Amino acid sequence: MRRIFSYIDHMDVAVIGGSLAGLQAALTLGRARRQVVVFDDGQPRNRPAEHVHNYLGAEDPAPGELLAAGRRQVAAYGVEFRDARVEDVTVDDEGFVVDGISVRAIVLATGLRDELPDVPGVADGWGRSVVACPHCHGWEVRDQPLVQLGMRGAPDRSVARALLLSRWSEDVVLCTDGDELSDAQQDRLAVAGVKVRTERVAKVLAPKVELESGEVLAPARLFVVVRQHQQSDLAEQLGCQVAEGAVVADEGGRTTVPGVYAVGTTAAPALLAIGAAGHASTAAVAVHNDLLELDLGGGW
Repeated sequence: MRRIFSYIDHMDVAVIGGSLAGLQAALTLGRARRQVVVFDDGQPRNRPAEHVHNYLGAEDPAPGELLAAGRRQVAAYGVEFRDARVEDVTVDDEGFVVDGISVRAIVLATGLRDELPDVPGVADGWGRSVVACPHCHGWEVRDQPLVQLGMRGAPDRSVARALLLSRWSEDVVLCTDGDELSDAQQDRLAVAGVKVRTERVAKVLAPKVELESGEVLAPARLFVVVRQHQQSDLAEQLGCQVAEGAVVADEGGRTTVPGVYAVGTTAAPALLAIGAAGHASTAAVAVHNDLLELDLGGGW
């Protein structure tokens, strides 16, 4: 089929970030016969995890296995890959230049990085015996003793997470790591059957938690509250609006800069893995439609 719009040594779209959202965006665009290049530095957010859970059609694969299968599927549609981290993007009259490749649109799928609680030992078990998301990891430890370690200085989030976790187990302990709770918060936790320890945490020997008193809690899994940050500042470099840790985008992933799209957790930090992929597919359809308008002589 002849393309309505073609470039010599140019491409339609650069997808920056090759984890689940980036691969899904590339898949949808590749199947739409767009010329796509994916840039990926091989450092997905979930790389410490043993398995990806709650992903329809994939029976708990390791993150690397799921991404490798995704790459093979995407490559079949002519999508190209560059194993590189993109640190800057140049804007020109035809769109953008990414690592020497001129493109008309950019899809930011750079995702998030997690800031863990500042407690010795937490990072050592991260992704295995220390996890964050009950919807991702709760089923595997259902009906077992669990500890929710809060993020010091964020008691509201710590309480919310402990309440959520209580739906997977009747034996949940919230360790606030020194934060005091309001009477209302304590009442809600009591109704949910969550026990509370407010003393500081000395260290974690994952998944065990040692309190300053020397008492050791021994859950089947330690859940923690994390702070999330954008992995890349490319959105800000390009002039996109960023608010509350997310790149501001509409339902089609369109940011405040024409031709720049944000997908997955880059735009919606609360998404699960499968939700990030679904979001990226929806945004990719918008990219294709917007490029069609350019093909026909319109504008952004």
